[in-house]
Amino acid sequence: MTTLVLVRKAALRAVMCAAVAAMLASCAVDKAALARRVDLHDVDLSKVADGVYQGAYTIKPPFPEMAANKSVEVRVTVTGGKYAKFEMVKPPALAGASSFEGLFSRVKDTQHLSVDAISSATITSVAVLKAIQVAVSSPAASSQ
Repeated sequence: MTTLVLVRKAALRAVMCAAVAAMLASCAVDKAALARRVDLHDVDLSKVADGVYQGAYTIKPPFPEMAANKSVEVRVTVTGGKYAKFEMVKPPALAGASSFEGLFSRVKDTQHLSVDAISSATITSVAVLKAIQVAVSSPAASSQ
């Protein structure tokens, strides 16, 4: 009887683990598809005047219920036609977060917005990248 109970518990645990794994896999977000959906693209920084720009982006349905941070705001410094510095403005809880500092480093190193998203924060990563795009695409950013 004890062996049967242990076998049933092990089988139940295996079924539950498989169900959780399937559920997590169905929640995966295709970053490339999401980037296309929000029209995420690089900006020609040679046409952006040196300065500090602020941009914000809010995730729109159907993704808000999947993102912990639906609205983000960033401050971007452009110097000499290159990304020089990034700062997370909102939400304050993400300011200084090592994962987002890593995202900013990848953008600064490559000078592109098409960088890898943060694992388990794909939607928020794309929102941050879009906020950077919005910041440097603002009319104030255009050099005349």
